[in-house]
Amino acid sequence: MCPVQKAPSRAACLACRARKIRCDGHHPCSRCCHKGLSCVYCPSRRGGFRNRAVSSMHRTIVPHHSPQGPDLFPTAAQQNLSGSAERQPISADLVEDYNLLNILNLLGPFSGIRNLDLGSSEVPNQVTVPSVDSNAYGPIEAVQTSYLRTYASEEDISSAYYIHIHPFLSILQPPLSDQITDRPVAVEMPNLGPDNMDRSSLPHWPASALTLAISAILALLPLAQDTNPFSESSIHSRRSYAHLFAEAAFSEVEKEMDNIFRISSHTSDGISSSDLSRLSPVLALVLLSLYEYCQRGNVSRMRSRANQAVTAAMDLGLHSLGPSATEAQRRAWWSVMVVLYLSSVDQQVSPVITLDDPRITTPYPSFRVTSDVCIFPRMDHMLVHNCISNPSQPWPLLLHAEKAIISVWGTMNDRETNPSLTAVPSNLSEKILQLDSEICSVMRQLDCSPQVGPRTGPDAHATRTMWTIARILIHMARVRLHRYRAFMDIPLFLDKHCDIAAIQDNRELAQFRLQPSFESAFPFAEQQSSLICLKSALALARAFESLASPGSKYPIGSVLATQATNSPATTHIVPYFACGAMQGSYVLLMIHYQLDAALLSNQVSSYRHLLHRPEPTSEVQDAERLLRELRQGVESILGSMTSANMFEGVSGMRQEIQAVYHAAFLENT
Repeated sequence: MCPVQKAPSRAACLACRARKIRCDGHHPCSRCCHKGLSCVYCPSRRGGFRNRAVSSMHRTIVPHHSPQGPDLFPTAAQQNLSGSAERQPISADLVEDYNLLNILNLLGPFSGIRNLDLGSSEVPNQVTVPSVDSNAYGPIEAVQTSYLRTYASEEDISSAYYIHIHPFLSILQPPLSDQITDRPVAVEMPNLGPDNMDRSSLPHWPASALTLAISAILALLPLAQDTNPFSESSIHSRRSYAHLFAEAAFSEVEKEMDNIFRISSHTSDGISSSDLSRLSPVLALVLLSLYEYCQRGNVSRMRSRANQAVTAAMDLGLHSLGPSATEAQRRAWWSVMVVLYLSSVDQQVSPVITLDDPRITTPYPSFRVTSDVCIFPRMDHMLVHNCISNPSQPWPLLLHAEKAIISVWGTMNDRETNPSLTAVPSNLSEKILQLDSEICSVMRQLDCSPQVGPRTGPDAHATRTMWTIARILIHMARVRLHRYRAFMDIPLFLDKHCDIAAIQDNRELAQFRLQPSFESAFPFAEQQSSLICLKSALALARAFESLASPGSKYPIGSVLATQATNSPATTHIVPYFACGAMQGSYVLLMIHYQLDAALLSNQVSSYRHLLHRPEPTSEVQDAERLLRELRQGVESILGSMTSANMFEGVSGMRQEIQAVYHAAFLENT
């Protein structure tokens, strides 16, 4: 009997290899001949050398060279889109890797805001608009020493609050004296990681949740000693210590609330005392809500802090104190309502408690620096009830401007987020007319500026600033109401900001534009809405110009503007109203493109409705004059947003506006 010869396994055909049986190595083999199979031999790919993946620590970095001049943005429609053209939709496998909270942040109306709690490595295909005032792709800078803004006592922190924060949201009573000085202590900080930060290097550690929250915002403001405040090391140091203060403040809030309720259970006066220590946790949550939006760019956490502030304030009974409420209690409660409505605007949800809730009996705060020189038309019952004694107060108008934005969103959202809907609500036209009338009513009251008395203290400054912010919010509401009818939400910016369509998010626009149902139901014609948007956008530009620092009012792109951008701003803004900058810039730039195209095609008459008292012989000159006004408006907005450069959460908005500005105005200069 002949022994069976076994061929080496490496000579097996594909059929035998698939069945995991031994092959005799012939061609064709006996097994394939017996079964009538196709005998095909292919070398195995198993074994051998493999190309190792390059470690991320040793991966070669390809240098990028930033183009010089305005060629960085070749055209108006394709500005800075060289990278965006390669962006692919996020696959299901990648979506599973996201943290749920970050998904909610990215899906919100403020998608595109820079979220520091979501690392850039976790966001695939993310396109960042480079800053045109610096080389965003330059070489890595050498490690340098930076300076941190700190304070030596609780009193110094309080004084700094009245200078840097109080004008934008007055959560505290005015100080006893109008003469307040800022006494920061510049602490030299090496470029340390978050694990190496040490409290012992600070001259003073804040003693309460409120002063910790104040310190978190103050730490973001550059000092004059910092020669390059927007270098990577300086930004990193400010960001790290600000977050250290913010986390400590949030931890202290829980401790202070526990102490308040423990002490109140053993006393007879309850918890309605106006003692600042009892208001500290509520006010700290208000500032932390602003911090989460302006600095961290975390809209979900901003709303969480606002809701926690409402819960804490209502637990303390701040909402139902009636006329006996002190000024400190009034400001604490209504500042909570401001951030609550602001977070509802940002995420396009209804607030957990509304202005007309019958449980609210605490009157509005008042600034004791204004004189009643204006007679205002009546608004709704809640506004008249709270401000009839002093109608020139910004608090009720600020809140009703926020309320108007939420109402506009509720009316327009279904139609814009579901463009395939063919049925239009029968009362849509009536709702839009009513909303526009309510917005105009608030605008008329805000057009009459408050007459500030001879005092020039923190409350006088706060009156003017909060009045201006209320103007920004109400004009933002009107732009939001008419923007889609005027421009069909044609995308202009690369990423999505403030509920404005992004260039990458234009899938259903063409389909919706072909349906006349919405246009026929809208009670304003396209030309009417365009003119309304233009007027409100110019009003937004004037409002932002009044907030801008003196060093940022130079023409964008000039040497003086560059120097102002690279040096610490003489003043700054707390930009919780930055969405108004995006809305206003969008309108100004869209009208610029329309009017510029009309001039090139000799069709200026198509836009006569945008010109002031046009005449056939002067249409071209009127159009050119309007183009200059549009450019100046965008520059005013950019100048104000430059004053918010230290807040990283909203810095991307300024970069988006500036990128489109350069594409529109500087590409041919």
